[in-house]
Amino acid sequence: MIDCDVKFGAFVPIVPKIYQDNATDDYEKNLRASDCVIGPHWTALKLTSIEHHNHDTSIFEFELPDSNAYLRLPVTAHLLVKAPSNGRTSCSSNSTEQLEEHVRPYTAVEEKHAGRFKIMVKLYREWGIPESQLKEQNRIFLYTKTDHSYKPPGKISNHIHSLRVGQTLSFKHSDICLGKISYPFDQNITAITMIAVGAGVAPMIRILRALLDAEFEDGQCSHVKKIRLLYGARKVGDILQRKQLDEWHEKHNDRFQVCYCVGSRWSNVHFGAKTAQKEGPPLPLGWEDISSDRKELGWVNGDKVSRRGASDAQDEGHRVFICGLPGVYLSLCGARSDPRIEKGTQLQRLGYKDHQVIKF
Repeated sequence: MIDCDVKFGAFVPIVPKIYQDNATDDYEKNLRASDCVIGPHWTALKLTSIEHHNHDTSIFEFELPDSNAYLRLPVTAHLLVKAPSNGRTSCSSNSTEQLEEHVRPYTAVEEKHAGRFKIMVKLYREWGIPESQLKEQNRIFLYTKTDHSYKPPGKISNHIHSLRVGQTLSFKHSDICLGKISYPFDQNITAITMIAVGAGVAPMIRILRALLDAEFEDGQCSHVKKIRLLYGARKVGDILQRKQLDEWHEKHNDRFQVCYCVGSRWSNVHFGAKTAQKEGPPLPLGWEDISSDRKELGWVNGDKVSRRGASDAQDEGHRVFICGLPGVYLSLCGARSDPRIEKGTQLQRLGYKDHQVIKF
C-alpha cells in the first residue's frame, strides 16, 4: 500500500521517489533480482477480461507479451502500475501534451495460467467534503473541527476501473519491488499473524496460496506451523476473497484460521457511548452468514491480535504481517515508511519488536 500524509484534513498519497524514477538500464541486474517476466521498463499490457468481485472491487486479467510465459512474480513482491492523472493516455506519438503520471504498487492475485495474470483492484471513490469546499460554503467556523474524514478519489483505481477490454495498462517490475521479506521464509519463523484491511488482503492471498495450495506448496515453509489472518472490513459485503479464505480455513484448520473483523472505530465509539438505550447498534448486515468461529465486531486492534493471533510478542518465531490503509499502520505500529515500531502504538505496547513486524 501507499504511504499518506495528512493535508487539509485528508489523507494524501505519498508515492516514494524510488517508484517515480526511471528504472535502471542495468537490465541484467534486475533479472538477477527477480525472475519476473515483466522487466524494469514500462510495458503496456492488454486487458483481456474483467470479473466483478463485489460492489466496488473487480479482478482484471492482463495478457503477457509471451503467451507461453508465466508471470513468475516472487511470492512477497509486487508490480508497479502507471496511469496519467486525467485517466487517459495520449494516443498521438507527436503530442506535446504533458500528462502527470501516477504510480502505485499492486499484487498479482493469480498467475497460474500461461500468458496472463490477474490483479484485484478496489475502487476508491471520493468520500466526504474537502475543507476548501467547506470554506467556500462558509461551513467552517473558528475553533471548530473540520471534516478530517475526507478522502480524495483513488488516482490509479479509478483509471483501472475505467478501462475496457482491449485497452492497455503499463506495468513494470524491478529490484525495488521485491518487498520487505523474502520467500521462502527463514527457518526460525514458525508462526505468522496477518493483519489486512480492505484490498490489503491481496499480498496475504499470495502468501497463503504459496503456503497452503498443493499446486504451489513445495514444502519450503513447512516450518510455519500456525497462520492466522485478522481481516478488517467496514461491512460484510466488503470482505474480498471470502470464498477462498473460508475454503482454506476449513481445509487447513489445524494450520490456518481467518477472523473477519467487521465494523469500524465509529462502531466501537457507539458501543462505549453513554445512552439510555439498553441495546447497542444493530449488527452488520450479513453478520449471521459468517460462522461464529471466524468473526469479531469492530476494528482490528491490539486486543484482537492478543486473542486471535498466531502467537505473542515473546515468541521469537512469531511475525506479524500488516497491509492496509494509513490509519491501520498509524494505530497498530506506526507509519509504513518507517520499518521500526513507533512508541505508543498498540503492537509496541504488546511488546513486539521491530524485526517481528513486517509492513507491506
